[in-house]
Amino acid sequence: MLKRQDSRRGFLKTMGVTGAALAFPSLWLPRAFAAESLVVADYGGSVAPALRKAFYDPFEKETGIHVTNVAHESDAVTQFKLAVDSGSHIWDIALVTPDNVLRLTEGKNYIEPLEIDAADGKDILPGMLTANWFGFSVWAAIMAYRTDKFAQNGPQNWRDYWDVAKFPGRRGMYRSPSCTFEAALLADGVAPADLYPIDIDRAMKSLDKIRDHINVWWSDGAQNTQLLQSGEVDLSDTWNARALAAIHSGAPVSIVWQGTYSVDGWAIVKGTSKLKQAQQFVRFCMRPDRQAEYSALTSNGPSNSKALSMMDPAAAQQLATHPKNLQGLVRQDDAWWGKNYDAANERFQEWLIGA
Repeated sequence: MLKRQDSRRGFLKTMGVTGAALAFPSLWLPRAFAAESLVVADYGGSVAPALRKAFYDPFEKETGIHVTNVAHESDAVTQFKLAVDSGSHIWDIALVTPDNVLRLTEGKNYIEPLEIDAADGKDILPGMLTANWFGFSVWAAIMAYRTDKFAQNGPQNWRDYWDVAKFPGRRGMYRSPSCTFEAALLADGVAPADLYPIDIDRAMKSLDKIRDHINVWWSDGAQNTQLLQSGEVDLSDTWNARALAAIHSGAPVSIVWQGTYSVDGWAIVKGTSKLKQAQQFVRFCMRPDRQAEYSALTSNGPSNSKALSMMDPAAAQQLATHPKNLQGLVRQDDAWWGKNYDAANERFQEWLIGA
């Protein structure tokens, strides 16, 4: 997907700050302009319209602070650091992962504090609100199967996925060690609480048992949805939003809520001149009504525990943070993956080539 970088200069142009505006300089002092705008870097693509409808536009309507969004790279850390180190401050806020936060605070700190009181975060799920980051978009790596293949007696856990005798069928699996290693360990009997630190040797031995039965190694979410929709695979690991996309298209797919979850959230760029406005925006995104709308649009779970009650019950029950689903999930250890991903991926890809 093509990413587009923006700049404050480009933003000013799009807002029509031309000769007519310059004729009235008192109306366009930098301080006045700064008080009325924020630049938010998000993932772009299909998530951007949902963010705008649930957060950006309602925030502007309520506060008068305009939000312009730009798409950052899939790994935002380098751009985030550049915005601070160069002094350009082309962003005020960015959508980042917990792993990104760790990398942005090791050695030099690139993130501003949120300054949110504990009492204000009383309804936020544990681990979703820290001093410098707020997670609001929770996704899960789980399993799905076709009910036209297994009826309602499909696999109920990762051990079942590995049981090709009891559950014969075409299988799909993610072409990445992340989430795949966790599934392999769960299939091998590792307790969810003991997944981390990941025992790579044990995960690889577990994968050895199933690799001859993997028909498709998928590499992106759209492909995964298509595999489930078309029936090219009968069961597969998946991301909950991708499985729901197949279900909403009419495919006979059921979700098995065992696996891991992670969350995307907001961090404020160090040194922004719009700190108070950025903090105000983050607080706005904590509201249950805003999160309920975002979750309804994206199928990612809210972090505010009150948001689910504001949603259609049937839709809420298909989200990662619904209590009955969350109890089968383990928070992905982003710190472990941040330190070990390269080595784990090298070994995994070599294993795939030899498969």
